[in-house]
Amino acid sequence: MANSDFPKIGSPATRALEAAGYTNLKQLTKVTEAEIAQLHGMGPKALGILRDTLKAQGLSFKQGQAGEKLKKKGSPVSRTDKVDEFLRELNHPLTAEIEAVRSIIKGVNKDIAEEVKWKAPSFNYKGEYLVTFNLWETKRIHLVFHNPQIVKVKSELLEGNYENRRMMYLADMKDIKAKKAKFEKILKDLIKLIDL
Repeated sequence: MANSDFPKIGSPATRALEAAGYTNLKQLTKVTEAEIAQLHGMGPKALGILRDTLKAQGLSFKQGQAGEKLKKKGSPVSRTDKVDEFLRELNHPLTAEIEAVRSIIKGVNKDIAEEVKWKAPSFNYKGEYLVTFNLWETKRIHLVFHNPQIVKVKSELLEGNYENRRMMYLADMKDIKAKKAKFEKILKDLIKLIDL
């Protein structure tokens, strides 16, 4: 990593931090050690080195709450470059529709970040996941809202009765245009709940 102040923690751990959008030690004071431990490629040895390096600079990981349930977080840095690259190489019959839906999502709030998750474009707000494309379907757009707060959002577009997720489907460009306002409202309502 070019301009970071991370200690030598090995390539997999360094790549894990970089992929999650972390570029310097100070950023690690805003997350718990448990959250960093979740990163693929981050081992106990690398964690120990990071902990000791923070301590030597009078810093520490954010304190977690006792019994706190760990939530999977999105990258705090938008990885638009990675999503652009992914979509350029994507062989999918609905690529234009995917781009249209992506544009709607990003237009709802300037703090929505994007990354590639589950081999598909994924969007989060302040690190809290909002929605991810399911690209296995090729005849329609399939969106997975996988934030526990989505169960509190009421909309006829949301389908399924899962414990902490809902699905949404869009048939084609005409359907996307017709449902745009309701889709934006779902995202805005979900963001309000995250901000509470």
